[in-house]
Amino acid sequence: MTLTELATALGLPKAGTQRLVRTLVDLDFLQRLPGKRYGLGVMALDLGHRYLSTLNIPVVAEPFMQELVKQTQETVNLAIRSGREVVYIARIASAPRIVSVNLEVGSRLPVHATALGKALLMDMVGDELLLVLGPEPWPAYTPHTKTTVAALATDLGQARKEGVAINDGELELGLRSIAAPVRDLSGEIVAALNVSTNSFRVPLELIRGPMRDALLHTARCISRSLGYSGPTTQE
Repeated sequence: MTLTELATALGLPKAGTQRLVRTLVDLDFLQRLPGKRYGLGVMALDLGHRYLSTLNIPVVAEPFMQELVKQTQETVNLAIRSGREVVYIARIASAPRIVSVNLEVGSRLPVHATALGKALLMDMVGDELLLVLGPEPWPAYTPHTKTTVAALATDLGQARKEGVAINDGELELGLRSIAAPVRDLSGEIVAALNVSTNSFRVPLELIRGPMRDALLHTARCISRSLGYSGPTTQE
């Protein structure tokens, strides 16, 4: 498109559009083409590749998730991060139980109050957390919700040591889950896998023991299938 066509499509003055276009060209999101036209730059293609790669994750993960459900007899979820929320992209429920959570593919939950969210944030510290989550305090859903950078950073530090993040009644009292990050070829965390249950049936000792081991093994298998070859937490 030409600058004039861009300005018309955006409903902005030509001068303002020119400043935006100049910035996007400098950042390689746009490129100049012959005839005073602009097209997508390499960074736009990179973003597209990252998005398309996330679409393939559920296909890769599903057989591993099925096996994890068999091992734990609990519901297993896979999610990605969208801003301050986790978005469920795959879910395999265990046998129906009296107490269940009404979640499905596409459901969104707050990053800071979920094990999935903490697993997705595991590589972040301090200012990075503020950039993602915004000014503190963040919303509290129960008395156990981590609402500040300091509190969340403590959890993330422990999660990095153990390789997993645990949520014990931070989103809703009685709900308990454990999550592990899934990494791609570059080593970036692109998704998180969790096993969700409730505190009335499953003690923390079980979650931190056999369930943790099974979850870490499954997350490692999915990451390997996505091309990751880096170090993994000792199982």
